[in-house]
Amino acid sequence: MTQTTRAAVTVRPATPADAGAVRGVGLSAWRATYTALVGAEAVERFIGLAYTPERIASRIERDLMFVAAYPGGDPSGVDAFIEVIEEVDRPHIVAFYARPESRGRGLGTALLAEIVAAFPGRDISADVLEGNDLGEPFYVARGFEPGEQIIEDIAGEPIRERRWWLRADRAGAAG
Repeated sequence: MTQTTRAAVTVRPATPADAGAVRGVGLSAWRATYTALVGAEAVERFIGLAYTPERIASRIERDLMFVAAYPGGDPSGVDAFIEVIEEVDRPHIVAFYARPESRGRGLGTALLAEIVAAFPGRDISADVLEGNDLGEPFYVARGFEPGEQIIEDIAGEPIRERRWWLRADRAGAAG
């Protein structure tokens, strides 16, 4: 993978040196996005497990992760990230977050375009917490279709998610 720049947004593969910045994005995005939906205690329990420095470093090594930045953004050089695992039948977006103050700058669109390019001709899925008023419209605007409902456990709290699908024949709408 090579470094890509789109409309002043820079996207590149994450490296182990990005672990602290990715963690910072995850912490701020989780707190801002999910506290009202699942409660502060569940959010803190989840990020306490999923966003340790060691866990983030392991995820960067194991999964496909890209980071994005824009001029004048966070001093760490990471304003957003996307993480994908390759399931047997499709790539699946497992984490996709931007710093709250960085939203609306094209970071998500640029990151998603990088994933579509990395998996040409493949359907792509993502699970989104129902009621996520940021995530659901983002996916709809980029050609994803709602799919099956899933019950997940987030730090001991059952939550309802919707699996969203970007079908290979609609992938052009993502960019």
